[in-house]
Amino acid sequence: MLSDQASPPSSPKRRITVAAREQFREELVDIARRIFLSEGYAAVTIRRITAEAGVTPMAFYWYFDCKDALLTVIWDEIIGEVAQACQRQSEAAPPAERLQTYFHAMLDYWLTHPDYFRFIFLGESPNVDMVHLRQQLQDLPGTQQVYRDLHALLRANAPAVDNLDTACIRIRTLLIYRLFGFLHSVIGMRHPDAAQLARLRDWVQTDLKHTLIRWQQGAEF
Repeated sequence: MLSDQASPPSSPKRRITVAAREQFREELVDIARRIFLSEGYAAVTIRRITAEAGVTPMAFYWYFDCKDALLTVIWDEIIGEVAQACQRQSEAAPPAERLQTYFHAMLDYWLTHPDYFRFIFLGESPNVDMVHLRQQLQDLPGTQQVYRDLHALLRANAPAVDNLDTACIRIRTLLIYRLFGFLHSVIGMRHPDAAQLARLRDWVQTDLKHTLIRWQQGAEF
């Protein structure tokens, strides 16, 4: 027998706004970033991240395919912060000094944040191909922003050459290799004291400056 009473209306489904989704995604990133930096790759698990966020592990997969996908997001976020810091300092410098200032700012950022540098470029795991993960950074927004910034600054200071874009990419690659080779040595292996670090920093800054001057004068690299 059917009841004469009307069925209560069903509760409307809760809608999560785009802003709320983005805020929650950032919360997951912040939790993972803290654990990665303080305890290393092995300490980070999806279960631990979501437990701290107060959700089930399945919620993680709405935002990231796996832990390694989250790791590259965090790496790229830090590189984006480096790009912003370098850009601010470069824009505050006189036009003729902006290119050198950008490189010097990048050098100083990593030297004052060696834990970030180790986290991105020196960390290893027996079960993860970190080299492959780092290669993915080339196509992510943070690294691409650094490349765009440097390309624009190099073009503004370039000598009169054929194939200007190719020449800018070549000198940019050389300078980045020199800069990061120095950082790998100092942060990853040498661990100099403050006085030694200051001397080494001055040396690499002078080397970068002279290389740029020679390039601007038409030297080929």
